[in-house]
Amino acid sequence: MFVMTVVRLVAVLALGFALAGCSLLDAREQLARMGGACVISGTVGPDATASEAGRTGPYVVAVFREPVAGAGVPEPVDHVVSAQGGSWFFGLEPGRYRVLAFRDEEGDRAQPAGASVQYVAGGEALDCGPGGRLTGIEIRVNGDHRLTHPVALPATRGLVGAEGASDLPLSLGRVTAFGAITHLDDPRFASEVARGSQWRPLDFVMDGYAGVYFLEPHDPTRTPVLFVHGMNGSPRDFAGLLEVLDRERYQPWFYYYASGLPLQSAAAHLAQVVEELEVRHGVKSLPVVAHSMGGLVARGFLNERARREAAAPVPVMITLSTPWAGHERAQQGVDRSPVVIPAWRDMAPGSDFLEGLFPLPGAGATEMHLVFSYQRGEGGARATADGVVTLASMLHPPAQREAASVFGVATTHAGILSHPLALERVEELLSRVEDR
Repeated sequence: MFVMTVVRLVAVLALGFALAGCSLLDAREQLARMGGACVISGTVGPDATASEAGRTGPYVVAVFREPVAGAGVPEPVDHVVSAQGGSWFFGLEPGRYRVLAFRDEEGDRAQPAGASVQYVAGGEALDCGPGGRLTGIEIRVNGDHRLTHPVALPATRGLVGAEGASDLPLSLGRVTAFGAITHLDDPRFASEVARGSQWRPLDFVMDGYAGVYFLEPHDPTRTPVLFVHGMNGSPRDFAGLLEVLDRERYQPWFYYYASGLPLQSAAAHLAQVVEELEVRHGVKSLPVVAHSMGGLVARGFLNERARREAAAPVPVMITLSTPWAGHERAQQGVDRSPVVIPAWRDMAPGSDFLEGLFPLPGAGATEMHLVFSYQRGEGGARATADGVVTLASMLHPPAQREAASVFGVATTHAGILSHPLALERVEELLSRVEDR
């Protein structure tokens, strides 16, 4: 499943490689050209000797562009930070690359010439052409190799060209926000941008919108709370919840993603971004609050973290009006639409994605709370409970079985984000969390 997740995630990025500078493409064109990216993925961890000696992560896996005709030294294109080991992936422009990994004991992502590293394929270049899939690469960092040149990877992340390397091949990591500081009025969070991300996920990703955003510099004395929006949503959706969030104890992190992406792909992307931020900031606890489809992404995120020894536990996950059993309209879209958005397939009842959400590996580590809405409102579909989602989907038995609490609010699907009773419930649940 992980390989397929990576393939689908970077397929969206691939579209831009051949089409940069062209006018906006409609959904049919964007989705039809998916699959042209190069995917390199695998796992990283210690060898048996290092593990027995207690020498584990954090690890850095880095990918370098192979110099043309062997001239010069390889240039760093992207990297992944892993707390203690586990899954990693790169979505890249097709080309020739070298991959290496090392233990980042100093936390500075730098290694001098002669330092101990682990090369993939003995340091030989990997050919990864259009649609290339180099997966299942297992890296055991035992110091078999020595660097022939120093490595200094950027300590912060930005958009393509932000580090003066705009001539490098494109990669998913270089168009992702890693803790960018902004505000809820940011034009990136405008409703038209969020809605368009369902139909034009390529434009959304290539414009550098996807990733995790902060409202202020990280404060190590406060615990982050990760917010995940629903379909066609953005961080602005949580403005009401911010008003009741204890800002002396917590600080908000927001995951912003294209609504058209496969949900498992969004979950894998979120897991990799958050793990780097956790390592960078020494995070010890990460509660999660998610709305609607965002609850499915957040649940997938927990499953992804089970593949990794993540830096911090998720003590609690609070979901608001999440369609755990999917949505019939998504199935109708799959059956009838001439253009099928990937997220619809995952939202269709009985999809592989939905079936894979329960049970959660290592269940019990995260306390799950379901808050649901049950007031249809004007114009709401008769079959739904809150105008959008059915009660049967929000109260899907597998979700209820794992839930520590189930709490209903007489409001609409969107109204739950601002209803006083819902806000009070979220505030109450967060107040119970003990940092671990």
